[in-house]
Amino acid sequence: MSFALAIPAKADQLIVDVVGIERLGGAMMVAVFNSAEGWEDSQGPIATAKDSVSGPKVRLIFPELPNGTYAVKLYHDENANGVLDTNMLGIPSEGYGFSNYKRTIGEPDFEESLFTVDGETTIEIKLN
Repeated sequence: MSFALAIPAKADQLIVDVVGIERLGGAMMVAVFNSAEGWEDSQGPIATAKDSVSGPKVRLIFPELPNGTYAVKLYHDENANGVLDTNMLGIPSEGYGFSNYKRTIGEPDFEESLFTVDGETTIEIKLN
């Protein structure tokens, strides 16, 4: 008689909690990148997600994301037009955020936004 131990599989997923949402409605648009080239839009994100905004916090889950280093960009598409709206000076008029965002103005580069996914990983991004 033989017995096999059931060992739970390691859940490789990224959970993105977006906090600091002040206006309800529209959708939270999130993109995950694994290269500087993709970050600069020449190759684009490796994963995207969208969810409605009905409270001060939104959680988006990227299941089965392989372990590795990633960076996240997101914006609150308040008017559901599919783009991050800006004013005449090019300053965003809708909420936005980045992983590991430390600056007060300007978009960080890919290296500044990196974090590691190892199993189930949760990051929190405050909407600007």
